[in-house]
Amino acid sequence: PWVIIAAALAAAAVVAVALGLRFIGEQEAGLVIKRYGRDLPPGRLVATHGEAGYQAELLPPGWHFPLWRWQYKVERVALVTVPPGQIACVVAADGAPVPSERVLGKAVACDQFQDATAFLDRGGERGRQLAILTAGTYRINPAVFAVITAKHALAHGLTSDDLHVFEVPSASVGIVTVLDGRPIAAGDLAGPPIAGHQGFQRAQAFIEAGGCRGLQEEVLLSGAWNVNPWFARVELH
Repeated sequence: PWVIIAAALAAAAVVAVALGLRFIGEQEAGLVIKRYGRDLPPGRLVATHGEAGYQAELLPPGWHFPLWRWQYKVERVALVTVPPGQIACVVAADGAPVPSERVLGKAVACDQFQDATAFLDRGGERGRQLAILTAGTYRINPAVFAVITAKHALAHGLTSDDLHVFEVPSASVGIVTVLDGRPIAAGDLAGPPIAGHQGFQRAQAFIEAGGCRGLQEEVLLSGAWNVNPWFARVELH
């Protein structure tokens, strides 16, 4: 009898492991959907504290246990790759509303959109974002963020060129028009110079320093610039 009992226990252990063990490959992440649990707060789409529904935290590569199949669904999602020489824009599906005087969601510390929980808990705003992604590979939760690369630009009102690093040749300057910020003062034709935005690449710093939307006094000199096309447009002269 003890042999039968041991075999039964071993079989039960194998079944339990099979029902609760998940594997995520090196070049993917695991998107977790909790089938039941506490309801999400009103207006929220993604869970950050164990509520039912899509979970903000992705599973990293490796084995994970226990994720019982009757409680959790796990979808494998591909990594996001931004090729060299390109940038990517981001749209958040969840978060706080963007203030009425602003156009784009503020930048918050969230490991370049790889930490969706930090984005939501720190007041990240839904919609198009000020922050962008530069060349690299990222594990980003598709339930929270849509990443717009050059390959998908047209579907989001952009061109492929909009999502390439902007090059200003040595014989030219870039005339900048900013699309977000406070209004230009009455009587002025262009927004005044603002410190600390590194050639309009740090859009949040520009906004926080009181930068104005519209034509700018500052120009971009020769070089390569990672400029969010939803934040600023640059014309070569």
